[in-house]
Amino acid sequence: MSREEILRQQLKAEQAETARELAELLRLGQEMGRRLCNETHGDMYDEVRMLISLLHQTRAQADLIDAKLNSADPVADLLARRQQN
Repeated sequence: MSREEILRQQLKAEQAETARELAELLRLGQEMGRRLCNETHGDMYDEVRMLISLLHQTRAQADLIDAKLNSADPVADLLARRQQN
């Protein structure tokens, strides 16, 4: 195996790890946003709902990237993730 191939594999492994960690971080952020939403009333409610919406969209994209980098069957993996939530 050439040095270039080794470096390419290392980069791919780092990308996969970063994507996995980012998806997990966004999952935690989304959960914290839900908790904040449940605790927020009055003037801040609309801003918190907007945050929840943005976190949901961001997490969906992060899950897609993670599945493409870390799954043999990205479609099945995404469907399974969505059924868990």
